[in-house]
Amino acid sequence: MGSPGRHEIQAAQFDVVKLGHLDSNQFTVILGFLIATKVFLTLPSYITQRIGTGAWLTILVSALLASAGLWGWLGWSKATGNLGFVPSVRLTLGRVLGDLTTLAITTMFVLVTSYSVRAFAGGAVIGLLPEFPIEILIVIVIASALYAAWLGLESVARAATFFYPAIALTIIVVALGSYRLFDIRYLYPVFGMGIPVILRESLVQVGLFGGISFTAIIKSYLRNPDQLPRAAFTGLSVATLFMVASVVLVAAILPYPENTRHVISLGIIARTVYLGRFLQKIEALFTFTWFFASAIHASACYMVTLVLLCQLMNTRTYRPLVPGVGLLTFGIAALPSSIHAAGRFLSTVYTYMGSFSVILGPVLYLIAHVRGTQLEAARVSQFLDKLRQSPGYSEDTKHNPPANTGGEQAEMQGEEKT
Repeated sequence: MGSPGRHEIQAAQFDVVKLGHLDSNQFTVILGFLIATKVFLTLPSYITQRIGTGAWLTILVSALLASAGLWGWLGWSKATGNLGFVPSVRLTLGRVLGDLTTLAITTMFVLVTSYSVRAFAGGAVIGLLPEFPIEILIVIVIASALYAAWLGLESVARAATFFYPAIALTIIVVALGSYRLFDIRYLYPVFGMGIPVILRESLVQVGLFGGISFTAIIKSYLRNPDQLPRAAFTGLSVATLFMVASVVLVAAILPYPENTRHVISLGIIARTVYLGRFLQKIEALFTFTWFFASAIHASACYMVTLVLLCQLMNTRTYRPLVPGVGLLTFGIAALPSSIHAAGRFLSTVYTYMGSFSVILGPVLYLIAHVRGTQLEAARVSQFLDKLRQSPGYSEDTKHNPPANTGGEQAEMQGEEKT
């Protein structure tokens, strides 16, 4: 199976940048933001336009399919142990195919970040700041998200945990404040355009849950890896609950097909809420919390992007990459001519690249099981632990493996030739 020297070299190559650690609750909140933040964008009107009053059932079925994908990601994460995401993919698929797969996931997060920021900026300008230059608003959101990513993974986690209750409370206030407009008859027929359409669209919309790949990307940064399955499924469940609730709320207040004519339907509903003479502008509070939801979503996506790029390049720091990634996302965000165009692009990314992300987990798990990747990952992890325990080890510098004996070097040269 190769000499110890070979595994020491692998360990040095697979040692990834350290970004701090998350507890299970922080992981759950971030995963919820990555999946459910789209309820503030065009999700309710977009998905209702495709499926009618049965849209909420489509989300439930898609969530069940996504849970099967999450099971695959968790199984693969367990099989590859405490190695980083890119080293794990390389062990499973090989160097070339592994890097191409990682680049596809990285591209998905970059595009989701860009188009989500554009959709938020467009909605905020339409609903609250009609005279404000949209480019400046995009820069503000990107700069806020990049600053959180610059501070590190733990800063993103603390911001997500801090703002999560306030954002959830805002949605609850909007829902309770609009109860007078709620009419359950608007939800009929329950199956919308029919069960066949629901099942077909459930397969298409499973890409809405493409953020579950975050589970494997951050697996080596969790304080207690044993809590990863519970935290991941909790995050998926909470996100599904918010998505279903938002679609039901919109459908029960704005009857079909009227609810498909509003781009930011939750913002329209927020305008109708009257809580008293001192809280008449609830839509301003909604937009305010919407900003933080979008910024935290973008910062989490930036963090994932930086982690993947660092591991691809095997660098010891991610901060030199921040300006380039920020300029890239700003350029992409400025491309759509309107919020409708941004929504279409975002939906396309979810449909294709998001679905690829969901399916990739079970595929990697099956390949790892067939190829016996678990044994190889365990050997590399063993030597990586020894490397980290050595006196000269530092998380800020790249390490070279110890010199090999002549026999080990000859064996390795022979392996390279074959």
